[in-house]
Amino acid sequence: MPMAKARPPQDALPSRLEVLLDALTDRHLADRLEHVYRAAALAIDRLGHLNIVKYEPTSVEPDGADLSLWETMAPAIGETLMGVNHLIAVIREKFPADERAVDAGKGWRPPPASTDERLAQEVETLLQASAVRLARRVGDLGERVRRPEVVSDRWGLMTELQTFRLDFRSRIGDLVYLTAAAFEDVRREDVVPGHTHQVNAAVALRGATMDLRRSLQGRLERAAKAPPEGLPALARQLEDSLGAFSTMPASLTLRTRDKQRVVELRAQLREAGSRPLLEAEALPQLVQPLLAMLERVAEELTTQLLTAHDRGVWASCGARLEQVSMHLALGSPGAERVLVEALERAGALYGRSAAFDTFLRKHRRATGDGLEEAALRETLETFRERLAALPFH
Repeated sequence: MPMAKARPPQDALPSRLEVLLDALTDRHLADRLEHVYRAAALAIDRLGHLNIVKYEPTSVEPDGADLSLWETMAPAIGETLMGVNHLIAVIREKFPADERAVDAGKGWRPPPASTDERLAQEVETLLQASAVRLARRVGDLGERVRRPEVVSDRWGLMTELQTFRLDFRSRIGDLVYLTAAAFEDVRREDVVPGHTHQVNAAVALRGATMDLRRSLQGRLERAAKAPPEGLPALARQLEDSLGAFSTMPASLTLRTRDKQRVVELRAQLREAGSRPLLEAEALPQLVQPLLAMLERVAEELTTQLLTAHDRGVWASCGARLEQVSMHLALGSPGAERVLVEALERAGALYGRSAAFDTFLRKHRRATGDGLEEAALRETLETFRERLAALPFH
């Protein structure tokens, strides 16, 4: 039995970032940057692996205004701030603000004598500005979570906590990316700690939300043909679909407000399923808003997190399809193998287009069992057409 892969240290850096640090001629600067980057990696890891799901409500009942909610959530809030405050402290220690430049009207700083010194000053300015902004956001979080309207509402408190966690991760990622890009032409995904994990989670969530949407839509189509006495059973099936989605690992990264909508709809469907019969429009009126929400979630994931990822997958699939053509031209048995690889790679685009999703579901089942050359060529051409038709913003 293979051993489980050991989790890397919390402050582990991407290999590309380590190479960049090793290449810096100013070793003192490299050492200081490494401390900052490791503190950033630690903060991102803590923000990414902090389990707040256990604090999420499982019903639509209000919590009420008391201190028990604050006491329950205090550890999660403290863990959220721990890594961020540590990063701020490391930046201030390794890149302290120049006292002469505290007051721009009185201070003066000599111009850099070389390109290396200019870049060092640029990085120093970026880090100091980032520390100031992170500290300000820490204060904002402390203020927000103490407001009566927030502290008395578990959903509201969870939403605030999740929003700030995502914002902290984004700002820390910007800090690492901008300072690294000052020295070399790098890609964000190659230097920002935790970026690959975040992208993979977004890919999984996009696919899961669109699968759920397709399942719910199919059940609504069945409901349109069912008699009133058959609709409660379909309501229970719809609730079961939502319940299954909620247990999937991919759903853990869904925004808190969207999770709230799922919980509320499950309660409504549970109540509808307990009735002897339902009106024809009852289920569509309940479920249609969620279908729109799921489509919005997938669109936001695509535009906000996955655009660069999707373009990379798109290019990779295109290259493999070109290889399939060459294999076919030479009569090579490798054509089907490469086509299967392309289909597997294209799975990371699932949820971006309904037509493309349908193609993937159909041909994943059909390939791998020894397709004839004519079927291979037909699949290849359809694959190319579907790939070319994918919408890119």
